[in-house]
Amino acid sequence: MRSSSLVSSLVLPALILFGGCAADYQVAPSGFLAEETYASLEDVEYQDQLVTWTNEAVDVEDYRAFLVDPVELRIDDDADARDMSDQRKTELAEYFHGQVVDFLGADHEIVETPGPEVLRVRIAVTDVRKAVVALNIHPATSIAGFGLGAAAMEAEVTDSMTGEIVFAMMGGRRGSPFGLEKLDPWGHAKEAMDLWAEHLAENLATITPPGAPDENR
Repeated sequence: MRSSSLVSSLVLPALILFGGCAADYQVAPSGFLAEETYASLEDVEYQDQLVTWTNEAVDVEDYRAFLVDPVELRIDDDADARDMSDQRKTELAEYFHGQVVDFLGADHEIVETPGPEVLRVRIAVTDVRKAVVALNIHPATSIAGFGLGAAAMEAEVTDSMTGEIVFAMMGGRRGSPFGLEKLDPWGHAKEAMDLWAEHLAENLATITPPGAPDENR
């Protein structure tokens, strides 16, 4: 077993949120994932502001449905979200959960309880930065990244019966200075959640849809 100090000492490249100066915003692992999972993520390739790890010993085609847990908010005291109302936090968590369910549920069953052939999805938002709308109105300050919002997340997908990890993902992302999301204080956080939900679904797209013939499994 690795020392409990591992989580606090890891700073993965995926948690550098780009926009403006590439190294101006870093978020350490939150402890939401297991230490062994963080160690696995540390050794994989970094792409599109994400690191992902897949358990090659598990065939995801053996699974037919998803159980998506409510999204957790693990926000440090120094994050912009510390002063968010409980209602706003709930809205963001439910928004992310809804996006994940929509993307995964487009081709597969979403269930409410664990069971055979069911994958469990656990997600935490580990940091949120509010967009400064006043700075985003002017192109010069917006393009420079001064008013961009951002968010960070961690996720794991496990066998809902055994708890064996099938897939894990960590990421951090600043918003784009060009979209209308910059005019909503939390628009960039939602933009990141949209992209993460899509990426999660793409990585799990090879599971067998309900009703598919056995020869496809």
